Amino acid sequence: MMSDVFRALSFAAEAHKDQRRKGAGGSPYVNHLIECAALMTGVAKIDNTLVIQAAILHDILEDTSVTEDQLLALFGEKVVEYVKAVTDDKRLNLAERRAAQITHLKSASNAVKLIKLADHCSNIASIPADWSKERIESYISWSRNVVSLCFAASPELAEEYEKRIVHSGQTSNGTTKTQSHIK
Repeated sequence: MMSDVFRALSFAAEAHKDQRRKGAGGSPYVNHLIECAALMTGVAKIDNTLVIQAAILHDILEDTSVTEDQLLALFGEKVVEYVKAVTDDKRLNLAERRAAQITHLKSASNAVKLIKLADHCSNIASIPADWSKERIESYISWSRNVVSLCFAASPELAEEYEKRIVHSGQTSNGTTKTQSHIK
């Protein structure tokens, strides 16, 4: 298991090597992938190697030049199935991509919902400080719609998401708290 997980991590690190997270910090993108895997294993207690590999590789088709055929040859059909299930169609505009995600998640497998939930836990904790209030509120509202479809897959990850919303300075309805309300 461990060697397969590290193989996926090494492959993802190379594929995403020139990418940084959004925002002023601009941490290496691979940190997001590591965090998703850590959330899967540490919080949700997932030990399915294929699901963990897919969590690490979840953005690779969407954000790199890696092809589906390359993934298939290296990681097999099930990993590719999970990765494709969480990959946005970049030919669609943002609103269409977001709507498609929600539609797809309604009938997605628990594995796909776990990956999506871990991804959103990571994303919600690292909203760029330079985003406008409106952009933050829009993202939080959409994110809540997405993850609410995934909560049953892992109550532990659902709880982690809720903690991260509070720590990010967001209220439960997606509006920003003022600094005086953040403890």
